[in-house]
Amino acid sequence: MLTYLDWMRSSYYVSVAGNPALSVPCAFSKSELPIGMQIVGRYNADFRVLQMGFAFEQATKVGKRRPAIAV
Repeated sequence: MLTYLDWMRSSYYVSVAGNPALSVPCAFSKSELPIGMQIVGRYNADFRVLQMGFAFEQATKVGKRRPAIAV
């Protein structure tokens, strides 16, 4: 995606509908760039979305991994 607006087109439907959403780290690309996953819940289910994100991070430990720093 070339611009911020291009990126926003892929996610604004959730915000407009009023659904809670959370982005969690889920992997790294071959070039060590972080990749995120969006968890979306039903309207007014904010706490459930946070619980799901926490459970995912605890199960995968991806959020604790750090890419190598290029020197």
